[in-house]
Amino acid sequence: MRKLGSLEPVIYFRNHRDPAHPPGFLMLAPYSDFPTPAGYTREAADTLADVDRLQRSLIEQERRDAEAELLHDEVVLGRRYAEMTDKLRARMVSSSTSPYDRDFIEAYLKLREEKRDRHRQRFLERVMFLHAREMDTPRDRRVDDETVKLDRVNF
Repeated sequence: MRKLGSLEPVIYFRNHRDPAHPPGFLMLAPYSDFPTPAGYTREAADTLADVDRLQRSLIEQERRDAEAELLHDEVVLGRRYAEMTDKLRARMVSSSTSPYDRDFIEAYLKLREEKRDRHRQRFLERVMFLHAREMDTPRDRRVDDETVKLDRVNF
């Protein structure tokens, strides 16, 4: 029995000694009985305010990781994309390129730019969603039970 105003605890781990992650790194437990990894402490958020704080911390942590990854990708892949774009533009203005190929290359270069921002936004939406905050466990299922009831999925 939980105290009044509390939720089913969201279990997470905080890094203290794992060299693979910075100190204070948060990691959600896949299920409530998941064993605590070495170098981490087990913590729980059992009120809506605690879950909101946890979500803000996870979002900030993921945002920092995404920004670092984006900077790395721009440095490493930026030159390759620029080289490929230059080659395609050179081919596009070449007199030996057919009008169809010219139009295709132009459309391809526009499409890549448009899709990049859209996919970056979709990635951020998927990464920043904390299932435990936005959804609730069904009444007839324990939080440490990892089964699927097909009659709930198939209407």
